[in-house]
Amino acid sequence: MERKVGFVQALKLFWKNYVNFKGRSRRSEYWFMALWNIIFMIPSFILYIVGLIMTVSGAASNSEGLVAIGVLLIFLALGYSLLYGLATLIPSWAILIRRFHDTGRTMLLPIIYLVIVVLSYPILITINVRDPEYSNPINLILFIIIFLVYMALGIYMLVICCLDSERKTNQYGSSHKYGNHIQTSNHGYHAYETHDVAKNEETKVNDKHVDSNASTYGEQNNAIDNKSTHKDDDFKY
Repeated sequence: MERKVGFVQALKLFWKNYVNFKGRSRRSEYWFMALWNIIFMIPSFILYIVGLIMTVSGAASNSEGLVAIGVLLIFLALGYSLLYGLATLIPSWAILIRRFHDTGRTMLLPIIYLVIVVLSYPILITINVRDPEYSNPINLILFIIIFLVYMALGIYMLVICCLDSERKTNQYGSSHKYGNHIQTSNHGYHAYETHDVAKNEETKVNDKHVDSNASTYGEQNNAIDNKSTHKDDDFKY
């Protein structure tokens, strides 16, 4: 059994496997990296909140300098988020695909979700620019359909990422959590049963050997035992 993936090790594996869409990633590796993403996005969130407060306060007090600083902070926050998102886009999809592999699933669904996002995102931008109030029923229906597809696929992938690793060795490699000694589910249990049977047989042979030795020296020990004192009778093994 391989050792557990730790918090710092998950970050190292994330960048080390930047374009690795093969193999498997266990649950702890995926969710530790999700926590790292939240930590790295905290500065952007703080900058955005502070910038928004300064912008509103500057507008209320007619302070152009305060508004300018607030807008600058907002742009810095958005720029930081954009750069970090671009830098982690490929490895994020790579670890998602490896997480699917770890549960015994193919990369088909993550690829489908990515294609849907790429194709639908320009459509949503166009709708928001031309019809921000969704006065056209067709735009509203199209927006609802895209939103429902996003939600359904997102929930499904979230559930898959929460599942435990597949114990057996699948087509993507051995389990990083349960080791590589289990080839298939039935083979693994059969191996353990065979080992237990052999161990029990060995124990029985040893017991018979001990009983044989005990019977051989039993008569000689009886004479000594009969001469033992009451104190010796109270000894417990």
